[in-house]
Amino acid sequence: MRKLLAVILFFGAMAVVFAAAPSGAAKYFDGIDLVDQDGHSVDLYRDVIADHVAVIHTFFTSCTASCPVVMSTLKSLQSQLGAKMGRDVRLISITVDPAHDSQHALKEYAQRLNAKPGWYFLTGSNEQIAAALKRIGQYTAEPDAHMDLIVAGNDRTGLWKKINGLATTTEINSLIMGVVNDQGGAAAAK
Repeated sequence: MRKLLAVILFFGAMAVVFAAAPSGAAKYFDGIDLVDQDGHSVDLYRDVIADHVAVIHTFFTSCTASCPVVMSTLKSLQSQLGAKMGRDVRLISITVDPAHDSQHALKEYAQRLNAKPGWYFLTGSNEQIAAALKRIGQYTAEPDAHMDLIVAGNDRTGLWKKINGLATTTEINSLIMGVVNDQGGAAAAK
């Protein structure tokens, strides 16, 4: 009887350990503190990504080349998401030009796009922006040289994908909805 009790307690303790283990994204994005368009200090993982689908891309407010095209696509995605926007899915726009893109500049930019709750426009110190951009493989010292990649990840299932931000709206929305609707490995194996 004692052996049975010991086995039950061991596996019960292991379940707690595994349930409390941080996700890969939690470890990967740990320690990145940024500022959103409303002036709130946010931990990129804990306050923005955790338990959501994150759609991350880079931009800067004075960009006149690719940024308007990508933003138009994300605005379309925002509409397509409906009630999932903010609740299940977070759009995350990280500036590559923190020297010029203050919280106030980001707020005005977000208002021009009619960004709804759940769309985060993030800035911060040069060091924190560089850390965030390096984590998503999009660091550049020159804003005009930023990449047009969109990285979409489902924190609950661990599925992460990327797509060129200049792909068609249909292609981008399809990839992102695939990440949103991912049920994880266990569901896929059924």
